Parts: sequence; structure tokens; C-alpha cells
Amino acid sequence: MKRHRTQRGATLVEVLTASSISAIVIVTGILTFLFGMSSWLKGQARIEVETESQRAIRVIAQELREAMAVSIDGDGLGLTYRLPEKDADGDFVVPAEWDGIERRIELSSDALQMTVDDGPPRVLCTHVILQDPLSGEGEPYEIFVPGAGAVTRQIHITVATQRNRYRQEYVTSRSRETIFLRNVPELTKG
Repeated sequence: MKRHRTQRGATLVEVLTASSISAIVIVTGILTFLFGMSSWLKGQARIEVETESQRAIRVIAQELREAMAVSIDGDGLGLTYRLPEKDADGDFVVPAEWDGIERRIELSSDALQMTVDDGPPRVLCTHVILQDPLSGEGEPYEIFVPGAGAVTRQIHITVATQRNRYRQEYVTSRSRETIFLRNVPELTKG
């Protein structure tokens, strides 16, 4: 006895259906991957911008906390400061006296930079913008704002940065800090 087997194969409709489903799954996977990569790159750019502005604020704060005199420009985009003299061990000389070195922090083009005694500038932060990105209309702001009073005892610092990503997408950041000066001679005289 012979059994006859009928050949079973896929019909054209089944092949087209399977191919369509496979194509949809593959395209969905690729689009999900591309969207995830774009989001990851945007997040990475945001982290870099925030880190750069926070690092600049930290460096400025460390310098100005020890300052004995600070003079802020009228436009709020730069300042000149003096540090007290230190001895060989790195301790401040008492009573506090100026060390004779002129120091300046200012916005030049779109870079916030620090200059010590007419030496080469040290770039603290790039891509600085003068409109607050977190305000509704992008209001202008001053980087350095002195506190109230005849003697500058505190300084409010704001740094907003913006970086252009792919296809005119911008990533922005704003960092702020209030710095209290510790070595102002008018305040430390006993």
C-alpha cells in the first residue's frame, strides 16, 4: 500500500503576509533604535552643556570666595578682583594685603574667560548666551550682579549656555550661584 502525500507549500498570499509582517517589525525596530539614539545624543549634549556651565561657576566661586576686592563692570559681563597675599606655606598673610596681581573674568565673544596679570586667557566656558533660556521670552541677564550695599560682599553669578545640535536643535543650560566674599578688609578688620 502506497500512501500518497500531498505536497504542502506556502501560497502566495501567505508569503506576502509573512513578508509584510516581517517588514513592519523590522521598520518599527529601526525607527525605535533611531529615536532612542537621537534621545540619547540629546541627553548627552545636555549633560555636557550643564557640566561645562557648572564647572565654570565652581571655578569662579573658588576664586572669588578668597577675593579681598571685586569690581564689577557696569554691563555685568566682566569683573576684576584682587586676592590677598599668601606666604610660602599657602596661608594668607595677616593682616590681608593685596598680592599685586590683577585678575579678570569676562565674557569675550561667546566664551567666559579668566586672565591673570595680562597673561594668556583661560577659557572657563564656551557657547555662553546672554538670554535666559528658562525664562518665557529669553530675557537678557547679567552674568555678574553685586549684592546690595556700598561694599561688595556678595556676588550673584548666572551662566547660560547653548549648543547647536543636529538639524538646528539647541540644547541649553543655566547655572546660578551666590558667592559670599570672605576676605573683604572692610569687613574683617577687628
